[in-house]
Amino acid sequence: MANTNRILKIFLLVAAMAVIILSSGKVFNYSFRTDENSKKEETVVLTDKTKFFPEIVNDFSYYKLDSAQDCYYLYNSKDELDSYVIFTSPYCDSIEGFGGPVPFAIIFDAKNKIKQLYLFENSETPSWIESLTSDGFFESWNGLSARKALDKKVDAVSGATFSSTAFIESMNVRLSKFCDAKKEKGGKGWVNILGVIASFLFLIFAIFSFLVPQQANRFRIFLLIASVGILGFWQGDFISIALLNNWLVNGVDIGAKIFLLVVLFLSVLLPLITNKSFYCQFVCPFGAAQELVGKLNKKKVVFDTNITSVLKSLRFVFLFVIAVLIVVATDISIENFEPFSAFKFQFASLAVLILALVMLFLSIFFNKPWCRFFCPTGAFFSLLRGKSGKSSKKKEIRVSVLLNIVLAISVLVMIYVNFLKPDNNETQTAKKETVIMNPAIDVIHNRKSVRHYTDQEVTKEQLEVLVKAGMAAPSARNLQPWAFVVVQDREKLDALADSLPYAKMLFDAQAAIVVCGDMEKAATDADSAYWVQDCAAASQNVLLAAEATGLGAVWTAAYPYKERISPVRNVLGLPDNIIPLNVIPIGYPTGEDKPKDKWKPEKMHWNQW
Repeated sequence: MANTNRILKIFLLVAAMAVIILSSGKVFNYSFRTDENSKKEETVVLTDKTKFFPEIVNDFSYYKLDSAQDCYYLYNSKDELDSYVIFTSPYCDSIEGFGGPVPFAIIFDAKNKIKQLYLFENSETPSWIESLTSDGFFESWNGLSARKALDKKVDAVSGATFSSTAFIESMNVRLSKFCDAKKEKGGKGWVNILGVIASFLFLIFAIFSFLVPQQANRFRIFLLIASVGILGFWQGDFISIALLNNWLVNGVDIGAKIFLLVVLFLSVLLPLITNKSFYCQFVCPFGAAQELVGKLNKKKVVFDTNITSVLKSLRFVFLFVIAVLIVVATDISIENFEPFSAFKFQFASLAVLILALVMLFLSIFFNKPWCRFFCPTGAFFSLLRGKSGKSSKKKEIRVSVLLNIVLAISVLVMIYVNFLKPDNNETQTAKKETVIMNPAIDVIHNRKSVRHYTDQEVTKEQLEVLVKAGMAAPSARNLQPWAFVVVQDREKLDALADSLPYAKMLFDAQAAIVVCGDMEKAATDADSAYWVQDCAAASQNVLLAAEATGLGAVWTAAYPYKERISPVRNVLGLPDNIIPLNVIPIGYPTGEDKPKDKWKPEKMHWNQW
């Protein structure tokens, strides 16, 4: 029976790791999906949470989600990292301004500097938000790393105190959690170094207690206090399923995680040698916290042996449920299913804090309920050791439970291979987001008149894409009476800016497209004016194509004003049969210009006026 148990445990661990590796497509940060063509063909649809990604990345292609840091990494079509994004929700949902929560995204560039905040829909007074924007409040953190932004003191803005305070608090909470998860290099001071030393001293104490428990038992209270104080509240070092999953998929930063690596090594090796639990009984800070709280009441509730056995099996079920979530869920924080992060209560989610408090309260009446009945990490470690001499009936119950779990995971693997595994012809992926398409309807609604540009160059290839889009427009009788003059010469751009009263943004634009009507190709007689509609349709295509490719553009009129047509003719040397309809400045937007909501249902009529 003991050998059967050990074989089942090994099979269970291998099956679980295989499922996780298959679902992520990589192991220890090494991707084994090397078919680049299939990667480019996979598509997922942007959600309400991520639909703004194409707005902030030029030539946006796809993103990857690091679930350990809850961070989205955004890539362009050249597979280059352009930026990464973290969200304040759900971490800061309890922080409210005058009108309620103020969710936003913090956007970093590839050099780890904050480049902007992206605000989501909220209930704050619009005029207050506009005043904060005009005062440069949202730009206060721009250009700073996460660590420096966290250290920067930003004052609330008078007149919008509630709103600005909510933004500041949300910024600090989210950046704190992000820095805590990322463990940025250079962020460790002498206090952290002292904490690492204290952690290793504690580990030596724990090993001593494990090897000679009878002699060390009188010092156990100090071991428990040190575990809670040093590993829990001070260092926030603990092993969890979320941590193990992240290490398995993304690899380990040995320098930053050396202590936990040593703990994990001992937690696996010692039980295999001695058949006794090490981590759960002598290291785990939450287990220590339960034991300390439990000392408030020495008379604990004791269940019948069979009931206790069934309850202890719940943690294996919980481990299985988490394994399923890791495989099938695309955007979920596994750390919220365990109470360990409650030690960093400033950054922990409300669900984690409630779970931790409930378990600590139950510890007064039951002996370490989380450890014994629910902990998936404890279930993982228990698979590494055999059973002590208990009744054969209890062994049979546990073996039955393990068999059921193995069967369930085997079914899960089959489901994954047959149904969930990404297919090159499908339009969604289960775990690794790759090519993300921006629907045409989103481009239409996101289009805006861009009048502020950066000094980034616009290439000939990009301009050709815009002109091709213009030529795809419909035209009366398919006469295609258009002609396009693409201007990149700085002197000509400035000359047009000098001559046209409403095109001064050409001084900053990197290019311009002049959409013209060719009267020799235009329809004659009664329908001779159709060239205007045709060229207008082509112009709209150019504007939409600019939005879709991450560029900015704006329509500035030439026709029908003679005083505007004449200087355009002179600067560009247009022949007599060519009439310029407009001049469209092109460039990379600074982000100042935003789309306008022009939807007015009262202007829509059904069937009749």
